[in-house]
Amino acid sequence: MRPAELWELGDYAKVGDRWAAAGEELVDRVVRPGDRVLDVACGTGAVAIAAAAAGAEVTGLDVAPTLLAVAAKRADAKRLAVRWVEADMTAMPESDAGFDRVLSAFGAMFAADPGAMAAELVRVCAPGGVIAVAAWMPDSPFGRLRPTMVRHLPPGVPSGPTIEVWGDPERVREFFAGLPVTVRTPESTVDVRWPSLDAAVEEITTLVPGSVGARAAIEPTGAWPTVCDEVRAILADAGRAEGDRFVLPVGFLTTLAQR
Repeated sequence: MRPAELWELGDYAKVGDRWAAAGEELVDRVVRPGDRVLDVACGTGAVAIAAAAAGAEVTGLDVAPTLLAVAAKRADAKRLAVRWVEADMTAMPESDAGFDRVLSAFGAMFAADPGAMAAELVRVCAPGGVIAVAAWMPDSPFGRLRPTMVRHLPPGVPSGPTIEVWGDPERVREFFAGLPVTVRTPESTVDVRWPSLDAAVEEITTLVPGSVGARAAIEPTGAWPTVCDEVRAILADAGRAEGDRFVLPVGFLTTLAQR
């Protein structure tokens, strides 16, 4: 399945909003008014829109036209100017050294070749600029979801990129090794909220694009109810009830690469 087709599955516009604050943290960390900002794999535009609101000159790039349409509508509603580009993040149609800040919130981690992705991020970053990439940590509840589903895939079904490696500081340094950047890897946590644990399990197993793709392969084997039970156990173990909400703290790594 092509990346654009994957991101048309489910409803990332809904589920992605639940952890949008983590991406917006990238903007708070590094973006200044007047910066030329590229939001790589921008999805529905949370990071790009936050950067535009901070006074930056922003480009949002994504492979999925449906997500870009949502992002453009949201930016227009806030009267914010963002240049939207439909393109593959691993071969971006952008100039070398064209951006002061190159950001990616839970997007670059889906690249099939992490080293090539790191090189592409550095290519478009201007000297003196900063690359900021957020990714779920492997031991976080979200970092455990993909391996849980992969264990139940039938033989021969591709498991997709190992996205959790972008949440490992040692692996990230390997990806950027030999490139003209200095890397720091601070850790953060975002609280993701749903009306209930049941709602969290339902959304994650039916609306997250990767889960929808996995379900199509696993359900014919009869193992999908087991997957849902394991997802529930992961969330229940890490989350908590808070008033009338279910709150899930999810750890993520921010890679800050100064060029």
